[in-house]
Amino acid sequence: MTLVEAEAPEATYDLAGIAPWPPTRYTRPLTPDFHSWYERYRDTFRKAWWSANGYCLERWQDQLLHAITEVDAFGILRYREVLISVGRQNGKTEIVAALGLLFMVAKRSPTVISVASSREQAQLVYKRALDVATRSATLAPHFARMTNTRGLTTITGGEWELKAAKSAALQGIPIDLGGVDEVHLVKSVLWTDMVNGLGDRDDCMVVGITTAGDDDSELLLRLYERDDAPVTRFGRFVWEAPEARVPKDDNELARWLAMANPGIASGRRKVANAVSAVRGMPQDQAIRYRLNRFVSGSDNAYIAVPDWNRLTVPADAIEIVRPILTIDRTPDWTFATIIATGKTDDDKIAVEVAMSIPNPSVEALYDECVDMFGKVSPETFVVDGYTLGALAKRLKENGYPVRTMSFGDEVSAASMFYSKVVRGHIVHAAPGLAQQFQNVARKATHGDQYKLVRGSGPQSIEAALATVRGVYAAETSDDGGSLIY
Repeated sequence: MTLVEAEAPEATYDLAGIAPWPPTRYTRPLTPDFHSWYERYRDTFRKAWWSANGYCLERWQDQLLHAITEVDAFGILRYREVLISVGRQNGKTEIVAALGLLFMVAKRSPTVISVASSREQAQLVYKRALDVATRSATLAPHFARMTNTRGLTTITGGEWELKAAKSAALQGIPIDLGGVDEVHLVKSVLWTDMVNGLGDRDDCMVVGITTAGDDDSELLLRLYERDDAPVTRFGRFVWEAPEARVPKDDNELARWLAMANPGIASGRRKVANAVSAVRGMPQDQAIRYRLNRFVSGSDNAYIAVPDWNRLTVPADAIEIVRPILTIDRTPDWTFATIIATGKTDDDKIAVEVAMSIPNPSVEALYDECVDMFGKVSPETFVVDGYTLGALAKRLKENGYPVRTMSFGDEVSAASMFYSKVVRGHIVHAAPGLAQQFQNVARKATHGDQYKLVRGSGPQSIEAALATVRGVYAAETSDDGGSLIY
C-alpha cells in the first residue's frame, strides 16, 4: 500500500532569507565573539525551563539574552539601558522572566524590580519566573523564599519586587535590574527614576520590552531615537516590518510579519494564521501590534468611509429572502433602526436599512417586529441584550425567534465585520451609513480584541452597530435554519 501525503489545507508562504535573529535593527556587539553573563548560565536555564514548562527558550531568545548581557573586556556589563521592541505574542514574558532570574542568581544580593502599566501585567512576568524557580531542581536551591504574594528572595539576600508604574514608588530604591513592560504606556519620569536607582554601580541595568507606540508614546519615541554608540551604554533591539502599512499581497505581508515577529520566523507560530488575523484587523492596529511599527493619530479608527462606499450597489440589486432583522436604538431613545441582512448566492452578505423609527418605545418596536414578521418572515430578530433586553424578552414570550448579543458576540462581530468590509464580502444599498461609521470607535478589551463604542463626534451609531450585529448573525446562522437563541 502506498501512503500519499495530503496537502496542507492552509496557504504556504515564502519566508526564505528571514531569520528570527538578528532583529531588523539592533546594536552591534563590541566584538563578534563577545562574552556575556548569560552564556555562563545557559545550560542551567535550559534545564530549568524544561523542568518547569516542558520546553526550552527559543534559540532567538537565547541569543537576545546573550546580547543584552554582553560584557566588555573587563567583564563588566556593557549596557546600563536596553530597549527591546517586538510584535505581540512572541514570548516577551519569557525574556523578562529569564533576565530577572539571571540577575537573581548571578549577583550576590540584587534588587530586581518589575514595573508595568498595571500590577496585573507585572505579575505575569513575576509568576512565570516564580514557576520556573520553584519547579527547577537547578534553580530552587538559590532561593530562600518563593511566594506568590511576598516576593522572591535568594539565600544571599537578593529580592524580586513588583512596583506600581508610579515615580514615587521607585524613588530612593537601589536597583540592580529594572524591568519595564509595555514601554509605550509608561511615563518618561518613571524610566528616569529607575535609571537613577542604578546609581554609579557597575553591572546594573534597566530593560524595557514593548510593542510599537503612537504619537503619545513620548518615552518610547525618545528611546527609539537615542544614540546607541558604545559610549552611551544603551542597547536597542527592534524587530519591525520595513514600512508602516499593511501590504495588499499576502506573501509580502507574511514576510513582513516574519520580520516583526521572531516567533513566526522561527516556525513556532503559523504564518498563515497570522496573515488571516491581520486581514481581520483595523490597519492601524495591525501595523502597530503585528508589524511593530509606530502609528500616528488615534488608535481607535474603525471603518474608513471609502472602504464602506465601494461596497455600494443599487437598491434593486439587493434581494434578501428570509432576512435577519437587527434592531438598535440611540441611548436617548430619539431613534431606532432596523437593519436587514442575509447571504447572497455568491456567499456575500447583503445589507439594507429596513426601517428608521423616531422616538421609539419598547411597545412601538414590538409592534413593528410583529408587523414585519408577517410581511417578510424573518429568520430571526437580533438585539443587544443590554439596551433592548425588554424587547427581546417580550418577543420570546410571544414565540418569535430572537437572538440577544452577548459580550463575546460583540467582540467577535467587531473583528468579523471589519474583515468582511476590507475583503469586499459585503454588498449594501446604504451609503448613508458611512456617516455613522465615522463616529464608531474601538475600545480594547483584551489583547488584540475590541468592542465598538461611540466616538467623540455628534453622529449617532445605532444603525452602524445594528449593521455589524446583523452581518455577524447572518454569517453565524445555520444554513436555511434559525439561530440558536
